[in-house]
Amino acid sequence: MANEGRSITVTVKYGGDQEDSWAVFRGAAYEVYDDIVTFFGLDSKSVTNLSLNELVIEAAQLAQSSTRIVRGLDARIVPQPPERADAARNTAGAAPPTASGASSAVLEQIAACKSVNELRQLWATNQAAFADQAVMDAWKARGRALKNS
Repeated sequence: MANEGRSITVTVKYGGDQEDSWAVFRGAAYEVYDDIVTFFGLDSKSVTNLSLNELVIEAAQLAQSSTRIVRGLDARIVPQPPERADAARNTAGAAPPTASGASSAVLEQIAACKSVNELRQLWATNQAAFADQAVMDAWKARGRALKNS
């Protein structure tokens, strides 16, 4: 085939400084696309209609937002809830482990947000936690409260 061996390289930078981290993805366009979705923990269904270019822009915004939050607010990364694979490994028949610890941490951060922009940044850096409906509901309620104040 004429396209064998063709690949692209995408570099997503976390900031403009030389010492800032970056992530490099190489391969066929569809491989790079899948790798970016996996690397950034994005919901593949929500980005299905994005072109690779649009996905790279979103990934860059997430990466740079993370850097700004960590530096500007001295934030910490909230551990993500255990994957469903953990539940599958639970052979004792007990209920699968919950992500209440991670959810509680994000709920506390939501309550501490002083502006809608802070809420947006929290969402951008903790998307997996927002799969919990209680976290999403609290986030929306806090957003409404901040807009009305």
